[in-house]
Amino acid sequence: MAEQQAFGIAGLLGWPVVHSRSPVIHNHWLAHHGIPGRYVLFGVPPEKLEAAVRGIAVLGLRGCNVTTPHKQAVFPLLDRVDQLARTIGAVNTVVVEKDGTLTGFNNDGNGFIQSLRDVDSKWRPDSGPILVLGAGGASRAVVASLAAQGAKEIRLTNRTLDRRRRSPTRWVRL
Repeated sequence: MAEQQAFGIAGLLGWPVVHSRSPVIHNHWLAHHGIPGRYVLFGVPPEKLEAAVRGIAVLGLRGCNVTTPHKQAVFPLLDRVDQLARTIGAVNTVVVEKDGTLTGFNNDGNGFIQSLRDVDSKWRPDSGPILVLGAGGASRAVVASLAAQGAKEIRLTNRTLDRRRRSPTRWVRL
């Protein structure tokens, strides 16, 4: 695989992605930190997902972020999926390992937790009950990450009781 200091390409894999601001954000930070590389959009319709994922390592990409509608469909196409992504039920990051294999992760919840720590460096997930608003994919990631970080009590609410009931909560004590 490519050397760490060599020019690298990564991007956002989804359908559609033309509206995404991700390249602006990621390319800014690549330039700011002097990292040789480029972040691009990979608009891949569902029927072409398998071929696209198979090409990630072959084309020399470093990896990609994954967005709708591929976050669940990408699971069987990867060599490994970490436990947190399995718990959440979605992959949002694919990393090309040194041996060319693909590993899936989900970093959505960890990003949320980091934003809490940025506001209050002393915040701890086990310091008391936590209320999560919403029962969609993002809340699943937040709840699973909070539980993995040691939260003792997580309360989940949603606009509709039906959606709340359908939300996987095996890791949440209600």
